[in-house]
Amino acid sequence: MKTGLETLILPAGEAGAEAAARTLAAGGLVAFPTETVYGLGADAANATAIAHLYAAKGRPAFNPLIAHVADLSAARRIGRFDARALQLAAAFWPGPLTLVLPKTEDCPVADLATAGLDTVAIRIPAHPVAQAILRAFGGAVVAPSANISGHVSPTLAGHVESDLSGRIDLIVDGGPVEVGVESTILGCFDQPMLLRPGGLSRERIEAVLGSALTRPPMEAEGDDSQPLAPGMLASHYAPRAPWRANSRGFSPRAAGSTCCPSGRRTQT
Repeated sequence: MKTGLETLILPAGEAGAEAAARTLAAGGLVAFPTETVYGLGADAANATAIAHLYAAKGRPAFNPLIAHVADLSAARRIGRFDARALQLAAAFWPGPLTLVLPKTEDCPVADLATAGLDTVAIRIPAHPVAQAILRAFGGAVVAPSANISGHVSPTLAGHVESDLSGRIDLIVDGGPVEVGVESTILGCFDQPMLLRPGGLSRERIEAVLGSALTRPPMEAEGDDSQPLAPGMLASHYAPRAPWRANSRGFSPRAAGSTCCPSGRRTQT
């Protein structure tokens, strides 16, 4: 892992997007806002950069990453869409939905990012800062939440700085994010499968499909074997903070990071 880096913080804008694109092209790590949470980006085709990303987060390399792209044309270069996947893309992209699809034959996403699976997780973010960076870069960017694994998901640039300063190259500050919860992940298999709940409700997805989503088979408690998609490890939403059950009231001063006004959640 790169250590002792001087982490630059730039405001969102044309200069910030161009600096982010240059950093990504050089194999660096860039944190930037999406509508869900701040993501930590690396060139999806650069295995060395992806290895640095895993190390910076302390994330296990068997946990696959989501490839973020600017538009459907870019998405179709890395994943194979059937009619239902195209229907979902038309309804919810750009937005907080990730689709897990079979890889294309010439998929440029590094095997390290997909944990060696024959599928790839893809999302088109709606946030204008994320869109500007993706268009300036011109390729797919893997971007898990910009925090140390097991820590709370970042919804502000300051959250990223407190966790990852000195570990990454650049933070693009686009202010607070809108959703504050990670994207919903849907497996586009024989039967569409809800792999991770998130910022898009199950009900809205089922209304578009006209059928119910299936769920993955239940795994043993504490099972951290290789997941089908990001965010499926048993420890994924396991906050390292005090929590209280059956509380009759809420006090920001007393509450742990499992429940806080900013909507931040534990994420890997």
